[in-house]
Amino acid sequence: MNSLLNKQQFTINQNKRNQFCRSLLETWKGLSLPTEKEESYRKFPISALNWKELGFDPHEKKTKFDDSSPSLEKDSVSDDILEGIFGLLQNYLPKDYFSYLAVLQSHEFEFHYCEDGLITPVYTSLGDEPKFLFRIFYVPKGKVSQIHLKTQTLHNSESLHLQTGIDVFISDKDSQVEILDEETFDEDLVQFRTVLLLSKENTSVKYHHFPFGGFRSKLVLHSHLLGKGAEVTVDGVSALGKRNLKDLDMEMHHHADHTTSKITYKAIVTDRSHHVFTGNLIIPPNLKKVVAHQESFNLSLNKKARAEANPKLEVLAEDVSCTHGATVGDIDEEQYFYLLSRGLSPEESKSLLVTAFYGETIQSVGFKEEVKLDLESSIHNILVGGK
Repeated sequence: MNSLLNKQQFTINQNKRNQFCRSLLETWKGLSLPTEKEESYRKFPISALNWKELGFDPHEKKTKFDDSSPSLEKDSVSDDILEGIFGLLQNYLPKDYFSYLAVLQSHEFEFHYCEDGLITPVYTSLGDEPKFLFRIFYVPKGKVSQIHLKTQTLHNSESLHLQTGIDVFISDKDSQVEILDEETFDEDLVQFRTVLLLSKENTSVKYHHFPFGGFRSKLVLHSHLLGKGAEVTVDGVSALGKRNLKDLDMEMHHHADHTTSKITYKAIVTDRSHHVFTGNLIIPPNLKKVVAHQESFNLSLNKKARAEANPKLEVLAEDVSCTHGATVGDIDEEQYFYLLSRGLSPEESKSLLVTAFYGETIQSVGFKEEVKLDLESSIHNILVGGK
């Protein structure tokens, strides 16, 4: 794994890392490779994966942490911050095989201290051997930060290859963060990924997800609004072509009064691609003044492409405002023929309608205009030529 890292990255004390990993082992022993019988993997063809081709034995419970005497390292994270983060992870790390795998198989824990301003970590994975990533992004109390995270893969063979990762974004009290999470993968990648958003009191978190490419991808996103006044917004666009399958599982967990969350996700499928979106709003009893909304919009450009939306609500409190909605459809024929009547070609009409479908999401990204243009170009490159 080659990484371009910035000055905000710190090391994690090896002894603290080992203690944390050992605290996960008992749970790890009880986790097994998921199957399609489990609800969250019901649409993901995990039983069809050739693990030998992927170079990975899913039944071996190996770990990468080292029990040898740790060396003292410069620029390490303070013990107070680290203990707080590891405590949160012990409570909120999803009990998912691949989430624990990414932590326990990672060669190193990467920690980013996100103070005021923009950080732009770029990760490029080369080769076909399995990759395991564990990255932590910490926004300190009262800080305002932007994170433009880019993850990409490159390889030269025709074999499938595996990448498993977990990214943790922790927002301390009174902080604000906007995250642009951009993935650009080769068409042979099989990916299992966890994104964990942990938001304390009076925080504002905006998370934009734009995944491009890949062969099979399973994303588990869990957002926990831990403190009063926390606000979390998640949106994004999946543009799928060829035989790409993306299975997104997003959950919003409210833990405090006066919290607000919103998920608005869009997918565009063409060729023989398949997109699955499952969203869940979880609000326990006795919470007050909670607002939670969830929307999934899906556009199909080919009769052989598939898009599915599965909205869920687990609302046990009364003083809440919760809504959900989902649409799956083709290009609107009336709008299409109207554009044709105005002199546009079929290709121009189709392109304009597709751009209108995802344009609002891109405009909601609070980064520079050239960043938005790059996102639009990436979507266009995937969809152009889709039949």
